[in-house]
Amino acid sequence: MHVITLYNYEEARQALRDILFLYVDLAEGYGGFGHGVDTGTFDPFRFIDADVDVAPEYASPVDLDLLRQGSAVAILCSLYNMWSEFDDVNSTSTWSERLHTAIAQARFEYCPDIAQLLVETFERNPGYGDV
Repeated sequence: MHVITLYNYEEARQALRDILFLYVDLAEGYGGFGHGVDTGTFDPFRFIDADVDVAPEYASPVDLDLLRQGSAVAILCSLYNMWSEFDDVNSTSTWSERLHTAIAQARFEYCPDIAQLLVETFERNPGYGDV
């Protein structure tokens, strides 16, 4: 788990910027999920279970819900890309291994519906034509 502090929160704010652009791309470009959505340059695995470490009298410098959920959506977008390019969600790529590890470590605790979707997708491994 990545801990956001008053000293490193700018990285999380940059991730939020990417997430907001991702949502705009999803809404305007695709009307939902589509291949090749711009997920930005941030590492969504870094923020899916991020937390803050600030004194209680201070407000969090970032919106944790948006950061966690947006990271999970970015991961779904990347999975969708992999699925549409290779017709197989169970590839042996480094990215896929990171995703399997994140699922096994229950890092999607703040997005349980996405965690369930990911587990079911890997179990079923639908072909792209199965839509």
